[in-house]
Amino acid sequence: MRVALLCDIGHSVYHVGNEATAIASAAQLRKRGHEVVMISHDERPEAVDPAAAATTEIIPALNFPTSLDQRDGYLTDIRKVLAGNAVALPSSDQLFALMGQLRDVDALVLGGGTLDNDHGPQLFERLATALVAAQLDVPVIMGAHSLGPSLLLTDRALLRELLTLCALVGVRDDDSLHLAAELCPDHQGIVRVPDDALSLDVDWDQPKESRIAVSVDGAPDPYPEADFVAVLASLLDELAERTGASIELIPHAADPDRPRADVRLHQLIADQLHHKATLRRIEPADDAAARLAGSAWVVTTRMHPALFGLASGSAVLPLVLTRTNRSHLAGALGAWGQENTSLPFAALWNPADGSVRDDVVKTAIDAAVSGGASVPDNAQGQRTRLLKACDDWWDRVDATLKGADPRPESPSAPFPAPTETAPHSSGQLAEAVRPFVPAPASGRDRSVAIIMRTKDRPGFLDRAVQDVLEQTLADWQLVVVNDAGDPEQVTGVLDRYRHELGDRLTVVNNPVSHGMEAASNVGLANSRSEFVNVHDDDDTWQPRFLHETTGHLRDHPDELSVATRTLLVMERRQGPDWITYESFASWPELHAMHFVDFMRLNRMVPICLLYRRPVHDRIGPYAEDYRVIGDYVFHLRLLQAGPMGFIDHPLAHWHHRPAEVRDTTNANSMYALKGDHAEYDLRMRDQALKEWTNKNGLGLPLFISRELDQSTTQLEQRLDKVTRMLTELQGQLQATEEAAREACAANVARRAVRVARGYVTRAAGRITRRR
Repeated sequence: MRVALLCDIGHSVYHVGNEATAIASAAQLRKRGHEVVMISHDERPEAVDPAAAATTEIIPALNFPTSLDQRDGYLTDIRKVLAGNAVALPSSDQLFALMGQLRDVDALVLGGGTLDNDHGPQLFERLATALVAAQLDVPVIMGAHSLGPSLLLTDRALLRELLTLCALVGVRDDDSLHLAAELCPDHQGIVRVPDDALSLDVDWDQPKESRIAVSVDGAPDPYPEADFVAVLASLLDELAERTGASIELIPHAADPDRPRADVRLHQLIADQLHHKATLRRIEPADDAAARLAGSAWVVTTRMHPALFGLASGSAVLPLVLTRTNRSHLAGALGAWGQENTSLPFAALWNPADGSVRDDVVKTAIDAAVSGGASVPDNAQGQRTRLLKACDDWWDRVDATLKGADPRPESPSAPFPAPTETAPHSSGQLAEAVRPFVPAPASGRDRSVAIIMRTKDRPGFLDRAVQDVLEQTLADWQLVVVNDAGDPEQVTGVLDRYRHELGDRLTVVNNPVSHGMEAASNVGLANSRSEFVNVHDDDDTWQPRFLHETTGHLRDHPDELSVATRTLLVMERRQGPDWITYESFASWPELHAMHFVDFMRLNRMVPICLLYRRPVHDRIGPYAEDYRVIGDYVFHLRLLQAGPMGFIDHPLAHWHHRPAEVRDTTNANSMYALKGDHAEYDLRMRDQALKEWTNKNGLGLPLFISRELDQSTTQLEQRLDKVTRMLTELQGQLQATEEAAREACAANVARRAVRVARGYVTRAAGRITRRR
């Protein structure tokens, strides 16, 4: 059979894992007698498949835009063409070439890859290619993929559609299996499989060199690059000192022609090391895999370098940076019985000053060195088991291509379990990493209670729950207060994430709404924690928010609360999602939180604030008699009670939708309820003034009111006088310009105009000074 194989290859940045997947998948198909036609962004055979360059046929892959609205528009046009509207796209569009070439294949295999928010174009590319294949009655199979866990609602819908188009679907981690089953519960061909790159033709049993192979992502989000470099350099120096091994930095994704991506970051790390390091250029996938396999140690933030190290029996130290990164590494590590060996980078980093936590680094290296000695003894047996599972998978692909039923013989057949598992982390290291690892509470209170109020906004709720799951600090309790909204909507969203949330989730369904502040009090009553935050369902955080704010309050025991700089994010609707079109700092002039700055207006929003729970013992609960501006009332009371810290870089995002004023469900209350905001602001000030005068009498307010009235009157009189002066000067300027035109005396006119403008400028200055 002629099989078209689509992998994420042929881009300007060479990605070792993607290329290894393509090479290994093509070899598996050819091994079973199929002719492989590669779909690639690079049309040169020698770049796509060096092992079979002379015979490799290339189909150009579809290129999708990076922005969601443009991707959406292009996919819509592709659907129109496939529905019979041939002029929906110009005849020169890449789609028509793909359609013509797919007519000559018997099947389409979507090679393993990652489909999540960060890989949006790949999802659209795969779906569009699968839609073309389906239109041509070409069967589609999906190789070993990582799905999510971070997905927009648009991406979820498209991924569901893609899965339904595939007769057989391979997923390479448990989170992906859960997501695929949740999206397509009736799909009988979804299978947990090893990563396709495992079958790459590499000598996994080659002798080990005393070398620490380092391969880290060139974008160390969400951490500041300088801090990441300093911490990793410290970790590598400690490991080199303990083991006597050399350090070699091996890029996994890089441009062969320009020092960017991994190569650039690796250079920064090498510059910080005390031990000498070798910097490698990007190499072909099999060479890079062999180099990793021949290293005694592998330190990485990526899945495939970890896989190559595990396959060869190297001691692997995986560093977790993000939720997605953790999920993908867990899939690779779990298959080898090493699921407890990953190390959260957050545990090594002190957010207060960006420094390294030397005690944790030393403890982590102690655990890695003591545990690494037994790794090679187990590697061969584990590899044999997983390679057998890999062969079984490709046999099943082959059978499905030939028309066999893709359903498993036994629907409950599990993915082969490891024969032995690594011991759980214990002792000092376990305590150091505990706040950053999702785990049951074991009878203790969580560090942070996150109160999330929602009502009939499932789209925002989905984004907000994912936002909480993205936090590098995992020691929290999420209390979702459904304020008399549709409970089924809330359940539908939360069910998607219950396997990640575990016992960290509490849901309260209010039968009747008593307002936002009452909902906050319900959240307080249903939580126990050291700190509290109110996370409105339409706002978001930077992933380090909880880590930095909890650390700040523990370092500053005199402060009752801490706020962070906030980005004001302007967004608009795109299908079921909201996309950002502008963002800027909110109140950039503020560099601390002072009570006096809040007298005129509220200077922060709940999303940027973390406070100590005992504060409520001093100032009481949230003010339930305020339909709006309740957060302003709380902030004033909080600032009265004691000092508030400030983290002067943006960790919170306050989302605005100014175009949605008439959409009362999705609009910001400051737009949709503008009148209520003004009214309740007056009520608050009126009540405060009455409380003051009841204690201190009317004298001072009356005196201040009279003085303000007199000052305002005098200012208005001065402004009237200056306005008359400006009117006269403008008349003089106009007369001068007319005279200049009539006399054609250009030089004299320019001088006169300059003089007149000077008068106007000085007059304006007097206005400013007198005000």
